[in-house]
Amino acid sequence: MTLEVSLAVSDAEREWGRRIRHAVFVVEQAVPAEVEVDGLDPGCAQFLVRAGGVPVATARARVTGSGYKLERVAVLPLHRRRAVGMALVRHMLETAPAGVVVYVHAQEGALGFWERAGFDAAGPSFEEGGISHRLMRLVRHVREA
Repeated sequence: MTLEVSLAVSDAEREWGRRIRHAVFVVEQAVPAEVEVDGLDPGCAQFLVRAGGVPVATARARVTGSGYKLERVAVLPLHRRRAVGMALVRHMLETAPAGVVVYVHAQEGALGFWERAGFDAAGPSFEEGGISHRLMRLVRHVREA
């Protein structure tokens, strides 16, 4: 399976990302739609993964007061455990601003994935959208300042 990871720049690509996020977070994980749609998309870098030309995963990233936050990472169920999510995160890290802290609010069920991507948990569990999360920070720097 050929994977293509890119910035979602067109309205159509961003719409695919919204559809994937809705399917994963709202439908599958029962995150309230008003939590998932937070109004921050316009200020975020948005990413889309295609497998064989078909959109199968998405994520967004943004600069915050704490660093560069990777968020809304969503892979459609049929494409999980096929390195799609890792390809997406690696691409996001390659395009992250140099010299900033990179972090994520990881769902507790995905801590192992984020550890394999080079992140370490920091701090206690907390809830977002009805799901338990942990703050994780990148420990293996992909890009230097």
